[in-house]
Amino acid sequence: MGTRASDPQRIIRGIMIAVLVWGAILAAGSWTLNHDPRRPMVVIGCVLAFLGFWKAMLSTLGRRAGGD
Repeated sequence: MGTRASDPQRIIRGIMIAVLVWGAILAAGSWTLNHDPRRPMVVIGCVLAFLGFWKAMLSTLGRRAGGD
């Protein structure tokens, strides 16, 4: 029962998808407050900005650890 090298990437990808789904649920809830379309756009925008920043930091860490 050896672990594969891609397991950490798969786990991080799963967490990112879960954060995106959570953001979509929050966006739907924010829209139901007063049906203002700007509210869910702000929520999804913030979630996507967070995930983009996280991905950039992971990429930077990967380059440093790889020695490239």
